[in-house]
Amino acid sequence: MNSISYAEAAAFLAERDGFVVFTHSNPDGDTLGSASALVRALRGLGKRAAALCHPAVPEKLAFLDRDGVFVKTPPKGYGTLISVDVASEATLGDSAALCGEGFELSIDHHRVNTVKCKRLLLKPDYVSDGEIIYELMQHMGIEPDKAEAEALYTAICSDSGGFKYANTRPETYEYAAKLLRTGIDFAEINRKLFDEKSPSQIRLEREAYNALRLYCGGRLAVVAMEAETVEKCGAEDADFDSVNQIPRQVKGVEVSAVIRPRDGEMKVSLRSNRYFDVSALAKRFGGGGHLHAAGFQFKGSAAEAAEALVQSIGEDLEDGR
Repeated sequence: MNSISYAEAAAFLAERDGFVVFTHSNPDGDTLGSASALVRALRGLGKRAAALCHPAVPEKLAFLDRDGVFVKTPPKGYGTLISVDVASEATLGDSAALCGEGFELSIDHHRVNTVKCKRLLLKPDYVSDGEIIYELMQHMGIEPDKAEAEALYTAICSDSGGFKYANTRPETYEYAAKLLRTGIDFAEINRKLFDEKSPSQIRLEREAYNALRLYCGGRLAVVAMEAETVEKCGAEDADFDSVNQIPRQVKGVEVSAVIRPRDGEMKVSLRSNRYFDVSALAKRFGGGGHLHAAGFQFKGSAAEAAEALVQSIGEDLEDGR
């Protein structure tokens, strides 16, 4: 793995062609928006480019999938593989089988990146991958058009939680302001990201409130949901976006966790509000992420995952560390 600069990444993209941009599984606005903007930027330079999404682009983000940006399999003759917002091969899901010996270029903002790649453009202090794509486009001499701006705004707004997370930088607001000047309907994007909910999502949130438990003197909040509960709600993975916010909103909570079934195991999504490094906690279980948002996979039931989490984190939170 060779850490590279924007200039080196721009030069690499200029000399290559036939790009396949990989997103992480169960995709969010950051990975999809970053991929969409990059594909469009490369096409604008006369390059052949497409993005992969597994399992599918969520309905609420379907506006990012215009003009055939996303495909299910790499087009014939497209062999330059790139990943965006992918921290590890485990997060690729079924797409991992398509990346062969690894990526030519990985563009990421996670603090811990273990993706097999020849070149790594990493900005761990950035709130979103969308910011990196925006700056890379600037180095490539590309000013975002309306469609690219729509994708970049979605990426940045999504991973910053609507510009409210601690690692939101002054530049984050500056980039957003420039993107708004292209005339995008930012209010509609915000509504889709944070306000619009499906009936299954409403049912899932109700179950989440019922399942919420407090530990460590009220500093840790956990929502643990077994497979039968999720199935009863008819919920999809994307429905958990809003559920992840429920336990962290309890007054006095520093660390929150949402535990739910995924891919035959339990997915544990961690969040912290002020000082606690949840990426270090996730690393104990083979996962990773950011200072205030991380996760890992757990083999066992939701109840067993919750018990293991409480035992692992208990002393740290009791000591206020």
